Amino acid sequence: MGIATTSLRVSTDLDGKYTGGPAIRIQGTKGEIQVTGPAFRPTEYKVIKTDGNGQIEVVDCPIPQDPKRNNWGHGMFWEADECARCLRDGKKESPSIPWSESIVIMETMESALKQGGVTYPEVITTDVFDENSPLNKGRS
Repeated sequence: MGIATTSLRVSTDLDGKYTGGPAIRIQGTKGEIQVTGPAFRPTEYKVIKTDGNGQIEVVDCPIPQDPKRNNWGHGMFWEADECARCLRDGKKESPSIPWSESIVIMETMESALKQGGVTYPEVITTDVFDENSPLNKGRS
């Protein structure tokens, strides 16, 4: 059994040095994983084992630099690149993250929102395309 927690306040740390602690903590019976930096692009994570004699394994997660993009790329660009590769190759599903895994992630997120009493307007949660939706901007 394990417990995972995250915090928007910590993940957008004001001093830019993440002194508020890890943005994500995953705790279990064998130890803990602490993710530092914004959750959408962590800078490092630490593995702390209960039987590790006080040793902490630190794994750096440098953001890749791409000269073709002026060395920028934060957040979900890995996902966007994978989507582009799949489209290019005519694949409807990614071998790295199949639909079944995406569904489990979304069901978990929906459950967390429901447990927290968070609701959003139908216009942004529907899975039915409406060409007249106010969210469809930029049409001629």
